[in-house]
Amino acid sequence: MTRLRNKYFSMHPIGDDKGSLFSHITLSKKQCILAVIFASITGVIMSLCDAIDTHGYFNFNHALGHTILLICILTAFFVSLALIGPLIASEKKNSCTRTTERLSIKNIFSYALIIFICWLPWLVALYPANFLGDTLISIGWFTGLIDGKPNMLSDHNPIFTVLLFGGMAQLGKIIHNAGLVFFAFVLVQAAVSAVIFAISAEFIYSRGNVKVLYRNILIAFYALCPLFPVWSTFLAKDTLFAPAFLLWFIYFIAALRSDGTIFSSTTQTVLFTLLTIYACLVKKLGTYILIPSIIAALAFFVLRYKKKHSKDDLKETRYLRNLTISTCISLLILLVLLPKIVLPLCGVKPSEHYEMLSVQLQQTARYFSDHPDDITPYEYQAIDKLLDCTDLATRWQWFLSDPVKYRIKEPTDAYGDWKKAYIAEGLRHPYSYFQTYVALESGFGKSDSAIAVQLDSSFMKDYDSSSIPGAYTSTGWSVKSGQVADNIYHRIETMPIIHLLFLAPVYTLIIPMMYVYSLFAGKRKKLALFILAIPLLLTEAGLWISPISIWVLGSRYLLPLLYIGPLLLTEALLSFSNVTNQEVEPSDSSQSDSRLRPSHQ
Repeated sequence: MTRLRNKYFSMHPIGDDKGSLFSHITLSKKQCILAVIFASITGVIMSLCDAIDTHGYFNFNHALGHTILLICILTAFFVSLALIGPLIASEKKNSCTRTTERLSIKNIFSYALIIFICWLPWLVALYPANFLGDTLISIGWFTGLIDGKPNMLSDHNPIFTVLLFGGMAQLGKIIHNAGLVFFAFVLVQAAVSAVIFAISAEFIYSRGNVKVLYRNILIAFYALCPLFPVWSTFLAKDTLFAPAFLLWFIYFIAALRSDGTIFSSTTQTVLFTLLTIYACLVKKLGTYILIPSIIAALAFFVLRYKKKHSKDDLKETRYLRNLTISTCISLLILLVLLPKIVLPLCGVKPSEHYEMLSVQLQQTARYFSDHPDDITPYEYQAIDKLLDCTDLATRWQWFLSDPVKYRIKEPTDAYGDWKKAYIAEGLRHPYSYFQTYVALESGFGKSDSAIAVQLDSSFMKDYDSSSIPGAYTSTGWSVKSGQVADNIYHRIETMPIIHLLFLAPVYTLIIPMMYVYSLFAGKRKKLALFILAIPLLLTEAGLWISPISIWVLGSRYLLPLLYIGPLLLTEALLSFSNVTNQEVEPSDSSQSDSRLRPSHQ
């Protein structure tokens, strides 16, 4: 009986005919058990987020049944990876030769043109651009005026984006048409994003050994899903970082598959270095994601090299040297040269310390609201010195930490005593802290939470225009065009099944957890796949400590996961196929240079 049971779960294919569509699909007992485990983890997180009510408190009515239903649905999704993975993989004889070929530049630009043409109506309808509060403040810092008062240049937002958006506003003032300048940048940003999405589709097809149909579905998703063109109309650090992160992620995958030998090419190394530095300049969180990932990959490549070669083997190690130099240059520029030398010499005000403590400060404010009678005199004094306790309980909003932290005046020496009070109160009422955290981040995990967008051609609607001098602002040419776009968008968003593509937890929880599941349940057992999880996990860590998770202000934080979602899902699916996408190590540096370099054929 045991033998028959193991045979059924481990070896039996779904479909008995040799030529059947399902003849290569197997589903093991281990895969089913792991699917339930990972689905349970995901389902519990989503259920906790769903339990947050409109006041920021847990409401567990019907929570058990809701959780069980979520786990059952998610288990089906996870099991489907093993069923769908073999179907998307190409098993043609020539598919294994794709990894030694260059990406087709003809295909890339053909796909990019299709994507951009499909996006163009959205870009025009939302003329000239969409802004976030940070963007408007960046323009204010560049002009030196915030709320009509002189203000020094600040590194609160990345200084690169301050100079970029401020410079664009200044150019708009000179030509007396800021809207035209903003729209021109939107077109460039959208075109670049379309090219990167096209590279992603071609890379998945050429290096992932997937079928043409799967590649075409990806291109259609990029072209027709309105999330991408709408977010491309935003002038924000997040929309600058997300496409750069996708391209960096493609490089990272190619490097891992080749054991780092793509860096034998000096050209590829320079491009990778510039891409890394750019991504970190436009979003500070990028430094904490990309640099540790590169260091981990470098250590992996060194271990792989030592495993392949003996101490007396004098084989070329150019790729290790190039990547080491690249990493050192990135560290020097991002962690030393800019923050310690260049910015201080230019009189740029450093970023505030409280930006890294959004969750903890929010928990303190919530504590004052929930437990006003359980605060010692010492704790009150320590917290008051940092946060001003006079109206702290009323400043607390369960979904946003800004009203709490923006009262802090830096530099200050009050953080030390506040931390002691914070720990003491958390030990007395840990449930309050936990509830505060889940409420603040619940927008990323609620099962019905859609990715928010802003489709209003008058971008000053939600922000106080008095913060920015009038000469730098520009309203859209037609509010009606934005309203039409908004109506079309929400009709698409609410379509059955299609609606799933617009849900935040699909990209913040489900797809990332599917990839982690594939590491343990898939057929490809390679350390490189675990190294690939490092930038994913670091991105997740940065996401789940955000100061807001709802509205447009919160959705912008999940853009990197949205952009890499299809690529990550493909990696998860291919882990269950019989086709390997490991690249063959080249015999010389010219071949390694061809892995990512486009071909004109």
